[in-house]
Amino acid sequence: MKKVLVISNMYPTSDHLSFGIFVKNQVTALEKAGLDVDISVNTNPATGKKNTIMKYTKWGLSTLIKGLKNRKSIDVTHAHYVFPSGMLSLLLKKMFGIPFIVTAHGGDIERMAKKSTRIRNWTASILRESEHVIAVGPVLAQQIEQDFGIEKGKISIVSMGVNREVFTKGSQAAVCKELQLASEPFRFLFVGNVIKQKGVEELLQAFQMLKTKVSRPLELNIVGSRRDQAFFQSLQPLISEDVKFIDPLKQQELVKWFQASDVFVLPSHLEGFGLVALEALATDTPVIATNVGGLVSLLGEGAGHLVEPENAMVLSEEMLRAVNTPKDQYMNREAVDKVLTIHDEKNITARCIAIYKSAIEGRDGL
Repeated sequence: MKKVLVISNMYPTSDHLSFGIFVKNQVTALEKAGLDVDISVNTNPATGKKNTIMKYTKWGLSTLIKGLKNRKSIDVTHAHYVFPSGMLSLLLKKMFGIPFIVTAHGGDIERMAKKSTRIRNWTASILRESEHVIAVGPVLAQQIEQDFGIEKGKISIVSMGVNREVFTKGSQAAVCKELQLASEPFRFLFVGNVIKQKGVEELLQAFQMLKTKVSRPLELNIVGSRRDQAFFQSLQPLISEDVKFIDPLKQQELVKWFQASDVFVLPSHLEGFGLVALEALATDTPVIATNVGGLVSLLGEGAGHLVEPENAMVLSEEMLRAVNTPKDQYMNREAVDKVLTIHDEKNITARCIAIYKSAIEGRDGL
């Protein structure tokens, strides 16, 4: 295999640490496995119609130029998100005959494809023309098969994987001391964009409810980007002094917050996979999440605790159960170990490489 070109509309920088970090992690894992990987990515998270048009035009043109210059050395492209990234892979296939793989992450199927008939048709074309489709979870795979008529054999369920050399168990007491956190509070953690779809509002409501039922100190830490300032401002009445908002962190720092926490909470309204929940489990932190999307298969066999989405009351009840239950009883480590083995980054990387090789062989056989 000569070269893999990874195309993504999300990719992190030092200014935007969490913007598509999972794509960068996979690129790094592929390089560690010996592959020659090039990238053509958008690193600008700016929103708004004008910003979106400008940044995607720049990214699109640079991708096509890179494809033209390297058309003889690129064996396969791997697009992350069906639209818009997959459109660039499709163009490179049409122009230069380069086969492509596309990974659907959830939002591209759940939200983007529903924005307009045109985007849905483009999404269908990208899925149909790809050599193979990767879905990060089984619910998403089923949706792609049913809604877009993609044959089951063309879809593989492959998560983004967790790096268990980075996300490891640590001493909670030692990490709390390092982070200068008090040892007394029972500490809840959320990691993700502070947007409505992530269930942050219900989490804050549930936390305030919980405080009326518990005598011991509690703390809620929310790590993530607050780009949606209108939504963030709407949360102000629910924010108290025991709620802390933290800007996105480098993974080496983020892992410490997982280790310092008693429970990780992910109350998303929709979730293609839920990689942060897997990262929490890898640090030996119990997880409460909503029974949506990929979280159902990830946590449904006992690795975590699932609750109804958009329901602060039931979320608060599960958080209370977590406070009142010893960790050894609350966390099913046998189920957790099984999930971590399946989604270990090294195993995921091997599966991706096998899919690349299959796509290349299919092209060579034409």
